Amino acid sequence: MGTDTTTIDGMLKRVYTKDAIIDITNKEVKTISQIKKSSLKIGGQGGWFPVTIEGNERGQGSQNELESLRTPNSQVPKQAYVLPKIFTHTIRFSGLSLEVADTDDESFVNNLTYQTDQGIKDSLKEENCQLFRDGSGKIAQVNGAVTTSSTVTFDNGCPTHFRAGMYVDVINAGSTKQIDSIKVTGVNITNSQITLASNQSCDDDSWIYREDTADNAPTDGKEFAGLKLMVDDGTLLATYQGISRTTYNQWDGLSIATGGVNLSDDILQRAAAQVMVYSGRSVKKIISNTSQFRKYLSILTPAKEYRVGDKMDSGYKVMPTWNGLEWMVDTDCQFDRVYMYDPDYVEISEIHPLKLDDKTGSVFRWDSGYDAFVVVLKHYANFVCRNPKSLIALTGLATPTF
Repeated sequence: MGTDTTTIDGMLKRVYTKDAIIDITNKEVKTISQIKKSSLKIGGQGGWFPVTIEGNERGQGSQNELESLRTPNSQVPKQAYVLPKIFTHTIRFSGLSLEVADTDDESFVNNLTYQTDQGIKDSLKEENCQLFRDGSGKIAQVNGAVTTSSTVTFDNGCPTHFRAGMYVDVINAGSTKQIDSIKVTGVNITNSQITLASNQSCDDDSWIYREDTADNAPTDGKEFAGLKLMVDDGTLLATYQGISRTTYNQWDGLSIATGGVNLSDDILQRAAAQVMVYSGRSVKKIISNTSQFRKYLSILTPAKEYRVGDKMDSGYKVMPTWNGLEWMVDTDCQFDRVYMYDPDYVEISEIHPLKLDDKTGSVFRWDSGYDAFVVVLKHYANFVCRNPKSLIALTGLATPTF
């Protein structure tokens, strides 16, 4: 065969670019970075805040001149509360790996810095996904029984919540874990499918969770309580932030089931009107995936001036708005949903921000019995909604082909 670059591969020096390692995965976070930090502290028995559920409606009204006064009632305040959830990201280093990659002279990238920086990105990406879920840990629902196959098709979830390398469990309607801690090796966003590391079987309509998330979970789940729970009417969880939605439907969230129709300006106006009527607030931001934003652009395009100088251009240099409101595109939002909300009432409360745990005096913990060390990123926090009627979801919208 002779000598070529293949046969002398072991002799060649490897030259790496000085640029950062290229990340071919989507770790962009949008919405969570714009959720404001809450002044509510969730230590002790949780963070408590008062809300008025009912007013003194019986004690007022028009009357005749000598008619007796109205029977008084009273304001009905309730105390809502938020409990912290625990999010961790564990990174393990062998003792040797820390030594050989101690400086950039021996390694093309600093091992500790790289693993930690990427861990923060992975963590924020997962928390951004949790913002669009309901706290239970359910990522998506199996669409069609799986019989000895590595391919699982799903619906009722966003494909971008799955990433290659994550491990999943699948639990059926009878609470039986049919798939246990299997690695996801590929994600097909177009067809809403994941590929598993080995052939598996599970029932139709089973739910897919991140590994161990459903194990011994409390009633409200292990994950952060996201937007799906905020707009819920008690169907997903009867009690939200300590107040029963069965007893007090005033505490229900708002949503409009569109029945599979296309997004339209009228539906958007209808949603904004419901928030205003129910809460007296005005929506200030809109969130959707790229799919519903495309639908909105199709509404705008006929009214656009195409000619720019001597060129024809139907695109948009400036991000379009609706009624002057910011339209934020987040790839972790469900494809068939649009959220509209007042950011003054949607917050994140923390008692430990996302950072390396150093309670032992060092970020390194010895992995007992091994020549290895563990570092842990941790976040004690939860999402807070002080007024569930300050936001609304349009659900079940027609989704264009990806």
